Amino acid sequence: MSDDPDRWQTVARLSDAVEAQVLLGRLLADGIDAQLADQNHVQADPLIALALGGVRVQVRRRDQAIAQSIIEALASGDYALDEDFDPGASVD
Repeated sequence: MSDDPDRWQTVARLSDAVEAQVLLGRLLADGIDAQLADQNHVQADPLIALALGGVRVQVRRRDQAIAQSIIEALASGDYALDEDFDPGASVD
């Protein structure tokens, strides 16, 4: 059962629910099936976030390696916008 490629695997734990949502969005945008666990508990009572271990970001076991590389790229700033980015400009 532990080798099941469809099993959910925790790839990150974040104490901030908003950061967890950003990471979830990045994973989903890159085609990774992902979900959050304990998000509602952390949002309802932030004081228990530490006891719960934060919001768990989970992906399917088969996607764990690519998810880790996305997490590392996000942390290193690979997805950061340029300082002169104009959100009103056309991206064509």
